[in-house]
Amino acid sequence: MNIQFAPTDLPLSRRLQTASVLQWVFSFLGLAPSCIVLFFVLMFTRFWLISVLYACWWFVDWETPSKGGNRVHFLSNLRVWDYMRDYFPVKLVKTADLDPRQNYILGFHPHGILVAGAFTNFCTYATGFRKLFPGLDSFLLMLPLWFRAPFFRDYIMMAGLIPSDKESASYLLRRQGGGNAVVIAVGGAPEALDARPGAFTILLANKKGFVKLAMEHG
Repeated sequence: MNIQFAPTDLPLSRRLQTASVLQWVFSFLGLAPSCIVLFFVLMFTRFWLISVLYACWWFVDWETPSKGGNRVHFLSNLRVWDYMRDYFPVKLVKTADLDPRQNYILGFHPHGILVAGAFTNFCTYATGFRKLFPGLDSFLLMLPLWFRAPFFRDYIMMAGLIPSDKESASYLLRRQGGGNAVVIAVGGAPEALDARPGAFTILLANKKGFVKLAMEHG
């Protein structure tokens, strides 16, 4: 397999788009392991107190991912996500108005390898979710194991990610006053195994939990 390098006259905007996607891919594939290693390495250095204090904070903050997380709007509004949006590109199309006084379950498909479309649309403001659906905050469900990684858990919570379990989704759907949109990959993580160009395979066998959840919470 030959490696083809980008031409030297490639516009700067395109290079920034590629860089934004690379940092995002690293966040999903490399940041969590790096944070785990950092947590334990610090324990054996003169900075051991950082890990100890974080461990205490982690104990106190253990239930936060299941209670809506700690979204930081500044992070979701960074310019870097605009470059990521333009790389693919990703577009959010509105087909109906949603009453912000209600809570919602939003399903997305396909899952893909790294959930690029859902992340760009619902974890960032690059495609205009807050302008298209004023009064609604979106929360993307992610595998719970990611919330067991020190430091990394705080980063993904700031982007509006919460564990993909019934308790986490129900907490937001029960909130009085509405304004919450829980975003679920209807086919689940196994759907990523069928991600290939031109294929849109949806897995619904034994994946009806989101329907039950919607019925339970109206």
